Amino acid sequence: MVDPGAASLSWAIDAWMPSAAVVSVRDLHEGQGPWLIEVISDCTLHRAVLRTAGTSAKGDEYLQIEAAALTQAERAAVDAPRLIAIDDGRQTGVITSLQTALTGDTVAAQPRNDDRLLAVGGHLAEVHRIAVDPGPALPQRLRPLEPGGGYTAEKRASAENPTRRSRDGTRLLAAAAQQLASLPRSHSIRGLVHGDAWLGNIMAAGTRVTGLIDWGCAGVGHPGIDLGHARLSAAFTYGIKAADAILDGWEQAAGRAADAMPYWDTVAALETAPDMGAGTDTRDEFLQRALAKLH
Repeated sequence: MVDPGAASLSWAIDAWMPSAAVVSVRDLHEGQGPWLIEVISDCTLHRAVLRTAGTSAKGDEYLQIEAAALTQAERAAVDAPRLIAIDDGRQTGVITSLQTALTGDTVAAQPRNDDRLLAVGGHLAEVHRIAVDPGPALPQRLRPLEPGGGYTAEKRASAENPTRRSRDGTRLLAAAAQQLASLPRSHSIRGLVHGDAWLGNIMAAGTRVTGLIDWGCAGVGHPGIDLGHARLSAAFTYGIKAADAILDGWEQAAGRAADAMPYWDTVAALETAPDMGAGTDTRDEFLQRALAKLH
């Protein structure tokens, strides 16, 4: 297993709990990090997450944006990992960050529970209340998964090795993109967005959302960027109707209706590959429902 490296681990412990004894260091993502560090101090077990741009697929920009977003969330007292420390590379050789570990499990790993999905929407509304201007630390975002986008590689593969299903998907996505391009982009509301709010990045303990993880696609944009992405993820995970619970939770917490959701649902669907395998029918239904309401 790839480990974070002695320099990064030593820096993390010194920045966090210098007198603690390390119990375990566990990779959380296919040998690329992040790593869950467990230590014991004063007979108490503590957990933190270490990220490094050196061996991870996440680059320097990702970690710097994540740090800026986590700082904003802490200032607003919104539940999220708390940034313990970040090294610009002068101590560890690569940009490295350490943050608290959230309790619970990802929503995607848990059975459908509408109260939990309502809480997801409510938590996203809390994030979107955070007012921040775009800048180098938190760029303006126009869609989920920026800057690299969604399934670009898969889209290319489908074009090179087309199947009937991928050809059908390509036509549907192209028609949706054309319809979307004829409409003005919705910029009526702007605030902090997570940028990758699929259910695998949302942690919950029971029906309580404990926060979002993986903030490297964060920035400043319309709440629909996160709402559409989360709703499509819920549709993939639990079925089309599950998407509505997230929207209901957001609107209840925000105290208003979400605007331009057909637009943002379409934007979310356009980040998918033409052929989504078993999820293709769900994506097509989700997109066609959005297109039917788009005007």
